[in-house]
Amino acid sequence: MKVIRLFSSVSLAFGLTISGVNLFAHESGSGPGQGMGDFMVTRHFTGSWAQVEQESQGLNLEVIEQIDGSRRSVAYWYTYGADRKTAWYLGIGDLVDDQIIYELYDSVDVGFMQGDEPGNDSVQSVGTMTIVFDSCDSGAVTFDTGHEEVGSGSFNIARVSEIMNTHCSGSIADDMHADAMFGEQRMGLMPAREGMFGEGHARYEDYPGHMEFEIDVEGLPDGDYHLYVGGQDHGVFSVSNGHGSMEFTSPGETGSMMMTFDPRGMLIEIHDDQGVVMSSFENSFAGDQHGHHGDGGDDDHHYDCETGMGPGMGPGMGHGMGSGMMNCVDDGDFVEIEIDLENTGVLIDAEGKAEWKMNSDRVEFSVEIEDIPVGSYTLNVGGVEEGTFEAFEMHDGDVYGHIRFRDPESYGREHLDFEPRGQKIEVFQGDNVILEVNFPTE
Repeated sequence: MKVIRLFSSVSLAFGLTISGVNLFAHESGSGPGQGMGDFMVTRHFTGSWAQVEQESQGLNLEVIEQIDGSRRSVAYWYTYGADRKTAWYLGIGDLVDDQIIYELYDSVDVGFMQGDEPGNDSVQSVGTMTIVFDSCDSGAVTFDTGHEEVGSGSFNIARVSEIMNTHCSGSIADDMHADAMFGEQRMGLMPAREGMFGEGHARYEDYPGHMEFEIDVEGLPDGDYHLYVGGQDHGVFSVSNGHGSMEFTSPGETGSMMMTFDPRGMLIEIHDDQGVVMSSFENSFAGDQHGHHGDGGDDDHHYDCETGMGPGMGPGMGHGMGSGMMNCVDDGDFVEIEIDLENTGVLIDAEGKAEWKMNSDRVEFSVEIEDIPVGSYTLNVGGVEEGTFEAFEMHDGDVYGHIRFRDPESYGREHLDFEPRGQKIEVFQGDNVILEVNFPTE
């Protein structure tokens, strides 16, 4: 067995052909979001991986994006031949959820520093290799070849190196473009079957290193429903007292499901046992756009769980915000308070809700309003103005607005430096309060 020829990922990304074989022919369905798994292979799996039970052997993996936007992987398997000298194999593969499925190639009759020979048939397919990962740092490899020296078998691998300044979560945010245009999108979900009533919405948001996808429905009969995105089943949620919701985040967070699929450009449907009950129909979220992105915000935690503020000048004006929120709840715990806002009669159709969430990593507070005129609105908490936000018309004609706060601060969020629990929440249109509520403490 001879050493195979090395190919740069730059060449491979443009669809390299060897001896008439297109190593980057891509089958539909191998991109992200094609299954129900809670873990996916991303570009952050690029690196060196050791065979933990064998001497000085392993893989170098590359996860790349082709010119058509599809993802594939290249693997260089470093091992030894029967002559006990170094030998390499090349794998070209598709990413399918938590796996990479490769076709395995060998080269024959190539000498050291041999000159390039167009049309040389030295690179030949010898079998297949599949890697199934159980985390960002370990996995199992199986191989099946007709090669006399190699045959079939399996081995375990562990990560040795990774790309500098990257973090692997095994979710879709790992593959975000660094120059993407970040923001939020929202669209309505409407009844899709005769005799079915109710309404809902789907929301998608991203900012550097983070993605969120949420569906929220009202007015459906109580029971269990399946969420379908792009024709793929992505799990079950329950409707109780007419209301149900489902949330995905990437990287995963306590209280939400891991986001391993991309809802942009996809049909979104809610199914019961008889089929589709709600749909986005011809509407979909806009795809990835490259351009401006903001900074990732403040990595420090400032929120004091006991008082909502630290040493300072009173509610909403603390400096340093106390001892930090890492001691607020235990790892794995999740606390949420949600309440509907009450209509004051100024705008009779106006509706809204306020929501407070906390886990061991962050605390968030948000206010959402709808069925109001397009324009600017002001949020007061405990008699103090905390922000102004815009209500805008969506593609389906509904008008919606929101303001969100977070600690630690992050892109797309205001800094949460006040305590909303136990305070009166008011939404103003000009000088008039249109929605209000006394926010609970628990």
